[in-house]
Amino acid sequence: MSNIIKKPSNKLILTTGIVVIIMVLLVFVTGCIQNKTDATVNNVNSQAQGIDTAMKKDNQNPSRAPNITIKANVNKDCAGTPWYVGMQKGFFVANGIDFQDKGHLDWSLQPTALISGQTNVADGHPNTVINLLESGAKVKAVVQGGSEPFEGNIMKYHMHWIVLNSSSYHTIQDLVANGHKPKIAIGALGICADLENNAWFLKHNLTKNDFEYTIIPDPQQEQALRQGLIDVAVLHPPFYTAAEAHGGVRVIETSYDTLLNKLGSAGGLSLLYFTDDFIKNHPNDVRAFTKAYKDAERWSNDHPKESGELTAKNVGLTTANSHYYSYSGAINDSEIQQWIDVMVANGEIPAGKYKPSDLYTTEFSDLWVNETAPSPLSPYPQFEKSNYYDNSSI
Repeated sequence: MSNIIKKPSNKLILTTGIVVIIMVLLVFVTGCIQNKTDATVNNVNSQAQGIDTAMKKDNQNPSRAPNITIKANVNKDCAGTPWYVGMQKGFFVANGIDFQDKGHLDWSLQPTALISGQTNVADGHPNTVINLLESGAKVKAVVQGGSEPFEGNIMKYHMHWIVLNSSSYHTIQDLVANGHKPKIAIGALGICADLENNAWFLKHNLTKNDFEYTIIPDPQQEQALRQGLIDVAVLHPPFYTAAEAHGGVRVIETSYDTLLNKLGSAGGLSLLYFTDDFIKNHPNDVRAFTKAYKDAERWSNDHPKESGELTAKNVGLTTANSHYYSYSGAINDSEIQQWIDVMVANGEIPAGKYKPSDLYTTEFSDLWVNETAPSPLSPYPQFEKSNYYDNSSI
């Protein structure tokens, strides 16, 4: 019997064709998905490489994920500027610093917080460091922070002594005329205002017995002056900026002129300091933070309007000036010696007990030479978020 080949039915052909088409489509779609996935992965990898490159491209300020925890008390006052700038402009995080603000703490208590380990770093004047050494604490400054400009711009000076225009006080002699014992406001005992006010009186052959201190924080001194509760307000920027802008007051002394030898830049001298143990156990952390802090201070000098606005916003004022800072950060023995001399003259320490080098270490002196502040880092806006603001920034 011969083989009979049956012709496929139209239905079978149609079914087979549909299956083939479906298989082709599946292959095509799968290929597209794979290609898209590969492209996405490549794109993500490329972006990641780009971010890594961008974060490391500045050899002067290499960015990296914060992995160094540094704690400090940041008060809402004039001293906050480099901390605000460091946080808000990205200098801390760019140097790997996970900065933790432990909040406001009275200046007289901040050294204790440092020694107890509640914080890691503080910024203070030479008399603060000496008082710590006197108490038995082991601390060292690593870089100079504040300074006093030489160019004679009074609005950059560290402090102003202001009186009412309606008063008869134009000089220190007016303050003590006819046996008057003026009431002078300072923020706390043992701080710069205390030492420099004493120096001002000593220069004129007067003593602590010739005036009376009233302890009032800077933010409240202007009101106390206008209410007649004090004769003299001793104010830092931004508070003297605000008081003078409000009118009705005049400056009768500045920190540029108070110290015994009148070496002006010493009047604003402040030092960034750590405990000896922290320096010994965490030298790389100290180095990274010191660099970041000085970058923030240099940026503040170079952007006085913006740093003043940033400071004003943080401390609750409408206008402010920020402090002036040493560009190099180099610690100057002759300036420290002036503070020592005043403390000796006040009877706070015996002559010869301390020399300037007792207050600091030169371990990080290689950081004292860069006088150029980098531009604010802003490749990633999330780096610039600040706890001080509610969804806003300068």
